[in-house]
Amino acid sequence: MFTIGQVAAKVGLNIGAIRFYERKGLLDPVVRNEQNNRLYTDDEINWLIFLRCLRETGMSVEEIKKYYDMVKAGTSTLPERIKLIQDQKQALLDDIDKKKAQLVHLEHKLERYYRGENY
Repeated sequence: MFTIGQVAAKVGLNIGAIRFYERKGLLDPVVRNEQNNRLYTDDEINWLIFLRCLRETGMSVEEIKKYYDMVKAGTSTLPERIKLIQDQKQALLDDIDKKKAQLVHLEHKLERYYRGENY
């Protein structure tokens, strides 16, 4: 079992974000010790790592909540979860393509500057 501070360090989130996700229903209330401190399991840590990944890909808190509710509902929701993750994957791939195109523009601009051009 891990304290919220240990989890924050492991997952790369701040404590406030973890509490926020718990308030939003993206993480079930966790066990607390005698001092009323939150204690997290490896499963909860793994979920927070994936949750962070989803947020970093641009998925909204609302969409993550929808996904999390489907996970808790069981395997009957697998087709919907697969679709949601596939859609997020495609959005990420589209974003990568846009970023690559932006990188090309920056590289061309630098090439012109290296040649002494002013624009």
